[in-house]
Amino acid sequence: MNRFMGKIVNFFKTTAGMVLIVTLLVGVVVQFITGNFFSAYNISTLTRAASFVILVGFGQTIVLLTGGIDLSVAAIGSVCGMVNAIFMVRYGMNPYFAILIATLIGIPLGAINGILIAKLKLTPFIVTLATMEIFQGFVYVITKGMPITGMPECAGRLADGIIGGAVPNIVVIMIIICVLLTIMLTKTRLGRYIYALGGNRNCAKIVGIPTERIEIIVYCFSGLLSAFAGVMMSCKLQSFQATIGESWQMGSITAAVLGGTSMLGGFGSVVGTIMGGLLTGVISTCITLLRISSYWETIVTGFVVLIAIFIDAVKDNDAFHEKFYRIFKSNKKSSLK
Repeated sequence: MNRFMGKIVNFFKTTAGMVLIVTLLVGVVVQFITGNFFSAYNISTLTRAASFVILVGFGQTIVLLTGGIDLSVAAIGSVCGMVNAIFMVRYGMNPYFAILIATLIGIPLGAINGILIAKLKLTPFIVTLATMEIFQGFVYVITKGMPITGMPECAGRLADGIIGGAVPNIVVIMIIICVLLTIMLTKTRLGRYIYALGGNRNCAKIVGIPTERIEIIVYCFSGLLSAFAGVMMSCKLQSFQATIGESWQMGSITAAVLGGTSMLGGFGSVVGTIMGGLLTGVISTCITLLRISSYWETIVTGFVVLIAIFIDAVKDNDAFHEKFYRIFKSNKKSSLK
């Protein structure tokens, strides 16, 4: 029992734990003001919407752990969501088979990023920015910007259904994937290699870790998870629109960084990504409940991201810590005088 309590206390000392506390405090304040933040309908809607961003954030987290970044997540999700809709509507494919095939297409799309980055030693930011434009361009070329409608209702129930009248299907799926990824990152050789690659790339090479292969694998993971989110979103809407997931690029990075994943690599977890994703979801919901213009959402989210990146940049910066200590020490001496 004491060991279990110790783990809980240690969790709340982490970045993810602190983000969870902030999220709950914000919810309590808005509940006090509006009286309906913690309603069953609101919580169900919030968690359902946040789950899609969190799923993409899982892939982004794995990439960030290696010191990379993936800006193409939204575009991959859009491509695979489009493929899913085309399979079901135009070719009458079995919905579950269409979902499987469309999701797996995310792997080769992610592999393109991984190969360009790992084999050609290109910068992840530039590569994924370019592939983002290419993938999204294909969507508009194929659809002409027009929606694809008429997907089966069973597909909608899979993505938008509720278990036991309380828990959305997509939330359960997200939690299962979180558990599997946590086991992979903490209990397997691949997970240790991912952390080692982000912690010190040169040392990882020296000890014989296949860094290029690991880098390709993590981008495949990112592609797969982004594809799954895009496919599930098209199922939820029972239609495809070219704008599906357009906010996932920023949202996935925000969720990962707020959850304590370092943009320099080597530190972070998918559990933290859930906390970060929930905080961004709570911010969006609170703005709606407080009847604040939705335009403020991007401003507030931008500030949250900026703060998170700043904290990430300085938390391991010894020079900054020393400078801050000197300023604090000099101010303390001045006040004593």
